[in-house]
Amino acid sequence: MGKKLLEKLAESAKSILPIVLIVLALHFTVARMPAGTLALFLTGAALLILGMSVFTLGSDMATMPMGEAIGLRLTKSKKIWRLLLGCFVLGVAVTAAEPDLQVLTKQVPTIPDITLV
Repeated sequence: MGKKLLEKLAESAKSILPIVLIVLALHFTVARMPAGTLALFLTGAALLILGMSVFTLGSDMATMPMGEAIGLRLTKSKKIWRLLLGCFVLGVAVTAAEPDLQVLTKQVPTIPDITLV
C-alpha cells in the first residue's frame, strides 16, 4: 500500500503543482500577497495533494474492483438488453446524484426539478 500511496502522491502533485507554480510566479512578479496568505496557500496546496492522494487510493482500492466486477458480470451475460439496462440504470442514478445538477434545479424555479434532472 505504501508504494501505491507514493504513486498517488506523484499523480496528485503533477495535477496541482502547475497551478501552484503559476500562483507563485504571479506572487513574485505581478501581485505580491502577504506572507500569511502565501503560507496559507502553500499549506492548502500541500493538504490538497495529500487529500487527493488518499481519496484516489481509497477509490482505487474500494470502488474500482466493484466496478470491474459489475462490468465483467454484465459483459459475460452475452445478453445485450441486460447490458443496456444496467448502463441505463447506472447512468440515471449517477445523473440524479450529481450535486451540480441539484444546484441547477434550484436556480430555475419555473421548471420542475425532476424535468431538469
